[in-house]
Amino acid sequence: MLKKSLIPLLVIFFVGLLAMAYIYMQKQKEYKTSNHFLAIPPSSEIMIHFDDVEDLISKLEKNQGVWKELCQFDTFDKIDKNLKHLSALINDSSSDSEIDLNRSLTIASQIMGKNQIEYLYVIPVRSYLEEKRIQTFMLDNFSSQKEPISREYNGVNLYTVKTNTDKNFLHFCFSKGLMLLSSSMIYLENSVRQLGEPGSISESKGFNQVFKTKGENVDANVYFNLKKCQKQVAALFEKEIKSHMTNYSHLGNWAELDLSFRDHLVLLNGFSYSDKAENNYLNIFMKQDAVKMELESVLPGNSGLVAILGLNDPQQHKEDYRKFLEGSDGLKTYLEGLKDLKDKTGTDFEELIYSLIHKEIALVYLDNQSDQQFSVIRTKSASAAKEKIVKMLNFYAQKNKRSLSYYSTSFRLDGATEFDVFRMPDDLILEKIFGRFFKGAPMTYVTIFDNYLIFGKSKAQLSEFVHASFLRKTLDKNPVFDESKEYLSNKANFFFYTNMPRSNKVILGFLNDDLTESLQKNSEELNKFQAIGVQMSANEDLIYNNIFVKHNPVLELAPQTVWESRLDTAFVHKPFLVTNHYTQEKEILVQDLKNQLYLINPASGRILWKRPLSSPIVGEVSQIDVYRNNKLQYLFVTEDKLHLIDRNGDNVANYPVLLRSKAVRGASVFDYSNNRNYRIFIPCEDRKVYAYSKDGKLIDGWKFKKAENPIISEIQHFRIKSKDYIVFADAYRVYFLNRRGQVRLRPQKQISKSRHNAFYLEPASSRHPDRIVTSDREGNIQYFYMDGKVETKKFTDLGKDHYFIAKDINADGESEYIVSHDQTLNVFDTKGSTLLDLEFNSSISDSPAVYQFSPRDFEIGICLKGDNEIHLIKMNGQNHKGFPLKGNTAFSITFSNGLQKGFHLFACDNRNFLLNYSVK
Repeated sequence: MLKKSLIPLLVIFFVGLLAMAYIYMQKQKEYKTSNHFLAIPPSSEIMIHFDDVEDLISKLEKNQGVWKELCQFDTFDKIDKNLKHLSALINDSSSDSEIDLNRSLTIASQIMGKNQIEYLYVIPVRSYLEEKRIQTFMLDNFSSQKEPISREYNGVNLYTVKTNTDKNFLHFCFSKGLMLLSSSMIYLENSVRQLGEPGSISESKGFNQVFKTKGENVDANVYFNLKKCQKQVAALFEKEIKSHMTNYSHLGNWAELDLSFRDHLVLLNGFSYSDKAENNYLNIFMKQDAVKMELESVLPGNSGLVAILGLNDPQQHKEDYRKFLEGSDGLKTYLEGLKDLKDKTGTDFEELIYSLIHKEIALVYLDNQSDQQFSVIRTKSASAAKEKIVKMLNFYAQKNKRSLSYYSTSFRLDGATEFDVFRMPDDLILEKIFGRFFKGAPMTYVTIFDNYLIFGKSKAQLSEFVHASFLRKTLDKNPVFDESKEYLSNKANFFFYTNMPRSNKVILGFLNDDLTESLQKNSEELNKFQAIGVQMSANEDLIYNNIFVKHNPVLELAPQTVWESRLDTAFVHKPFLVTNHYTQEKEILVQDLKNQLYLINPASGRILWKRPLSSPIVGEVSQIDVYRNNKLQYLFVTEDKLHLIDRNGDNVANYPVLLRSKAVRGASVFDYSNNRNYRIFIPCEDRKVYAYSKDGKLIDGWKFKKAENPIISEIQHFRIKSKDYIVFADAYRVYFLNRRGQVRLRPQKQISKSRHNAFYLEPASSRHPDRIVTSDREGNIQYFYMDGKVETKKFTDLGKDHYFIAKDINADGESEYIVSHDQTLNVFDTKGSTLLDLEFNSSISDSPAVYQFSPRDFEIGICLKGDNEIHLIKMNGQNHKGFPLKGNTAFSITFSNGLQKGFHLFACDNRNFLLNYSVK
């Protein structure tokens, strides 16, 4: 009987055991993760998807460029701290509740309530047990309550916790293998409801088209609902722009951008979808082929903000734009504006402007000035464009009973090249034709340069614009833009570019007050985001978007070039500064590698003339007044000729003079009695020193016959106690001659003088008598006294190719010795004490130069050709403010504007440009 009663009990026990085992196994079973986008309500505006949160946090922690700089801003700093805090909490969690961030995450956002942006976080959950671990983790680390508030909604338990920190609420739940979390209960409920219904965001028109194009192995995929996201984007802008954008729901349908973070670069690229059956603005571009951008070659190099429309077929654009306006109730206002224009001027300006456009039309801001605004239209023919404008103005002038000259004027560049300028009949023509893209774009005046129409607010502004283009100091030659082209396509239908240090003030003027204040607080960090570029190009049924943000960790506050003048090739010597005898201003004389000689205007950089020479200039260029009429000529020697050229570039009298032997050093000019009775000395390959009069004739009274060895230095003249010394050196001997070329002084010993360096006079002082100092090939300092004594000192080890200068740079009455060799620069006093010791990253390529800024302020200029850098070193070892600058030659400095206003520095760079820097 007992056995029979046990059987049902055993059956019940085993069934229960099996049920418990089944329930346990189900809890252990991994969830099949749902598609994140099934949980996102269609009302969501912007979404960002990360494949691996743990990997993201690791990348951001290692990023020492863009992300580190972004974290200087409060919003990004808060995100960074929250991510690090979450990671630390998870890493510190006990093993029995272990969870990880090695999973994907999708964040959706939309504006709800009173313009409040709310966020929804969608995270995959692997199993029922992990659900419970996450729930426990949330309570332990974020909740100020012992138990969450819980309620059921659509068969799902919704949990609410009050957070420890800001006492706000977090709402979360688990459904279909996903954890959903939001600070908005409404957003969470919408998400739960969406999971159980059809019509998810992934089914909305265009989403799948862009979803299929998303990139793999990127840091994130960002999705924009182009019908709705304008509200969030508009929140960034000032009231007028915000008001316009908020109601702008017909841009397109969807866009997806792949986001990639690098140390100093952010890249976003992907596609936009715009349904052709809908009245979307992006459809205007769908029938346009991408255009090769050429405007960069005419826009000034100091362009801070540039927006270009690329129109392969302007007439098609006009038709499609009208169609768009008609569908968005804007055509009536548009036509009324055109009618007002025609009634006022008698011209159909829509037809006129569209007939002028060839491929590109642009809006440009220069150098952080909101009033330095220009519009530019590329045309097929400058002459045809001018003819149409003149015809229009003629009609308008007659209508107003004026002559054409009333609306026509001109300006000149350097008093030589003239440009016509026309006063337009209306200031806002482009805004009336193209809408808000050209909001406020000036059309007051127009001029024509090459095949471009350039519109501006004033003649003076147009002159500056054209001046930069004329000198080819253009955007395509700007180093920042040039480096940015690596991330750009050369074809597009829309192009936006900004150089942040040159445009931040303009950009801030478009933004709301709170954002403006935040960015102004962090202006230095903002400017390190040096360049931003955006391109859009029609691509079959989609539009391809390409965006980059370039970060530069070093905020360059370098002096700006006043102008840049391009030569045919590079030049290797420093620019020669020569005096204009009419204005007494300095002009620039340079010779390029093709042996062409240029004279360049210092104010504009315009090449006044250029002429070919048979070979390179040897040594320096001197100026003499050969006719004694206060007009100066340029005297110099090439390998085989002695030249004298006037300021128009023409030869003087019987010059050039053919040399009897090749010159090995430059021509030296002496005016013994300051009476302009010049003597010209040239050392030549035959070891002779030839002496010429200013007429280019050999002087009979010069008695020096021949050096014992090849001459290695220029001829120098010193006057010591009323005696003249003509000094030079060959490879093994130093010569001290009188005016007639006879030996004046025989040193007690001879030296092998260094090849690159000159002789320097050190006048008598309490420490020593008069002496002449130089260095030998071993780097020793050699002193020659007037009694024949020779003294040698060794301060440091130098190679034979070192550079040596003796100059009193601390105003103590004694010389200091500036020496450079390879990558080092040293300054010693006469006792051998080190005053300065610097080492650079590459070799010093030319002799240092000493520049005097005040009686006690000297600085040393050096060139590092390998790095395309020039430095101006103070005696404390620091660079002058703003240095190093770009340049690959020795440089010249002029103080023509006065020391208090700074100075101008002239050098060449590795792009074959002569640069005029304005330095404070």
